[in-house]
Amino acid sequence: MIAAFAAISLTQTLQAQERPEVTWEKTGEVTVPVPPDVHPRLYLLEKDIPELRERLENPEIKKTVETMEKLSRDRTPEEEATVTDRGFRYYFQMRGVTTRVQLQALDYLVNGNRKAARSAITSILDTLKKTNFGHGSDLSRASGVMMMCGAIVYDWCYDQLKDSEKQMFIDEFVRIAGTMECGYPPKDTEPIAGHTSEWMVLRDMLSCGIAIYDEYPDMYNHVIKMIYEDYIPVRNFIYSGHNYHQGTGYVNVRFSNDLFSLWILDRMGAGPVYDGAQQYVLYDFIYRRRPDGQVLYAGDVNPERGASPSYSLPAMLAYSYYKDPYLAGEYKRKPRVENHCMIFDILWRDLETEPAPVETLPLTRYSGTPFGWMIARTGWDENSVIAEMKVNENFVGNHQHLDAGAFQIYHKGPLAIDSGTYQGSSGGYNSPHNKNYAKRTIAHNSLLIFDPEEKFACWNYGGADKSEFADNDGGQRMPGDRWDTCRSFESLLSEDYTVGKALAHGFGPDMAAPEYSYLKGDITKAYSSKASDVERSFVFLNLFSETVPAAMVIFDRVVSSSPDFKKTWLLHSIEEPAIEGNTYTVSRTLNGDTGMLTGTVLLPEVGNMSLGKTGGPGKEFWVNGVNYPNSPRRPDPANERGAWRIELSPAAPSEEDCFLNVLQISDTGCRSLVNVERIDGEKVTGAKVADRIVTFSKDGEALHNSFSFDVTGEGTFRFVVTDLLPGTWQVMKDGKVLIPAIEARSDDRLLHFTGEAGTYEFRR
Repeated sequence: MIAAFAAISLTQTLQAQERPEVTWEKTGEVTVPVPPDVHPRLYLLEKDIPELRERLENPEIKKTVETMEKLSRDRTPEEEATVTDRGFRYYFQMRGVTTRVQLQALDYLVNGNRKAARSAITSILDTLKKTNFGHGSDLSRASGVMMMCGAIVYDWCYDQLKDSEKQMFIDEFVRIAGTMECGYPPKDTEPIAGHTSEWMVLRDMLSCGIAIYDEYPDMYNHVIKMIYEDYIPVRNFIYSGHNYHQGTGYVNVRFSNDLFSLWILDRMGAGPVYDGAQQYVLYDFIYRRRPDGQVLYAGDVNPERGASPSYSLPAMLAYSYYKDPYLAGEYKRKPRVENHCMIFDILWRDLETEPAPVETLPLTRYSGTPFGWMIARTGWDENSVIAEMKVNENFVGNHQHLDAGAFQIYHKGPLAIDSGTYQGSSGGYNSPHNKNYAKRTIAHNSLLIFDPEEKFACWNYGGADKSEFADNDGGQRMPGDRWDTCRSFESLLSEDYTVGKALAHGFGPDMAAPEYSYLKGDITKAYSSKASDVERSFVFLNLFSETVPAAMVIFDRVVSSSPDFKKTWLLHSIEEPAIEGNTYTVSRTLNGDTGMLTGTVLLPEVGNMSLGKTGGPGKEFWVNGVNYPNSPRRPDPANERGAWRIELSPAAPSEEDCFLNVLQISDTGCRSLVNVERIDGEKVTGAKVADRIVTFSKDGEALHNSFSFDVTGEGTFRFVVTDLLPGTWQVMKDGKVLIPAIEARSDDRLLHFTGEAGTYEFRR
């Protein structure tokens, strides 16, 4: 046995009983794992050492070690002279001592090199004593990475530590933790989203707590109680929806740290601490990947066509833990992790799971409570149409947007987009652009209800007066106390942070390549008392055609508390849309894009329709008479942040209004669009789109007894009849029984069948 596993010194402080394996103790209302009475126990146990030695001979792992060896060299004076920003990213580069001590501790762990251990101990202690980044929130990440490196040395070189050195480590860990944003003892104020849902608690302080537990159990006890009481339960609830709430710009840092805590505690011996549904969270990012390498954006993000988003770190952690071949494929798109995480590539990356092709996945994916989101595709190649449809059931906030009911569409270029950008000339989080436009409903393809007296209260971060009102965009309310991030599981389930409910969802009849993908939601709670009923239904149609490969039918029913509150239906685009009569066209003709979206307004009717556009120079991000510009941080020649929007409103005031739009997707300049007609019955409305018939309940209530409508035309039609009371239905055509019995399920509440033109009656 190598020296790293010599008998533990009798002078150390031990618990009342030995802990050769993890035991569990009750603390407060939860039972938590206790670190085993052995070293190493951080990131691996002694039983893992033989496998680690084998890994170090693997060519892939050797590459990582070689990279770390290069990083372990101190910057030259010339390199230091070029550094203009010593923010946390400077320290995350791990140049010099922080990488060097990890490799030295690793050398001692596998080879028993005492000289390396001694060098690691003295070097990192000296570094910790000099670490003082203050209380700046972002630099807390730099403080945390120093603590992580110190914890590695403490645990892996444990039997080479003098008692006085142990105390010095502990003193510095506690001091540095006290300078971090969460403070010490850590404040349990952001268990769902925020900086304490990142490195500082879920990786760095947890790592230190495990390393020093025998001599100083307080740090671990504070952190593990937080994790089990407040972090794990809400995450398991969120994971059940197989998605994530912080968008495409923050999944790397937020979800990665959920996975870090999973790995850390599992490798300590506690087993899987999260629900296994965690495995499927990253599938959303596979589905939203565009053929050009970009993704359908979500949340606070900086659109940059030139840089393909990578989720290699969370993908590596997730696929390696769950042995998931699709996530292995996502990792291997760009197989690289950040410098400060390379040690985990050495320790944990799975080297056997082969990627599975995404083409073997179903084309539609639904994410349930607390999301109510759906992504539908026509394929995985460069000709694919990709559509995102959102309900939003619970709202976390922070980097999440007020986008209940929003949709996006991509085909050979972004057509219907999330507008705006996160960081730029306006600033970043809570900048004028961020809080007045990009985070708000007006920047999304959703619905506005404008009450001129409505106030949108939000925090004025950094100002002397901690209160401020954002501009009135006519959109969705700001949950929480002045738009605060949701700070507890209880709050997330409360009325304040509940913004909608997915009422029905389904796709088929072929589950692998569906003809239709359907989602309906009630998003009334996303709005203030200005709305008494807001429902939106999406039906995405795969038309299996090269000319018009897909269409989307969107039906909205909106009831406001005053007829004078203007209702507006939005669709955002990059290039200026064209409008003619009741149709509008969005084309992508620049930057190599060649897609086109053509919309037909079926409701409001032409005599009660106001259809226009807003945007262009000086009005790109227009809100209530004010533009909120935000030039991007880096050049964005494709202008993915957008500049135009279509606005559709009823011309006459009314408490209740309906919108019915059919969006056809094609190549730019397509002259062979399919025929679109409105279907109208006493109780239903809908559309005929080529050979597809789609209907909805006019009043939003479930259709529970006899109703009918007519279909004209030639050939065979494929029906999607929605908004039905679940149960067995009979379909009559021209007075004769066409289908004696067909079931509307409780999840999709629809019927799908084929038939020719005629009068259709439905009985239950």
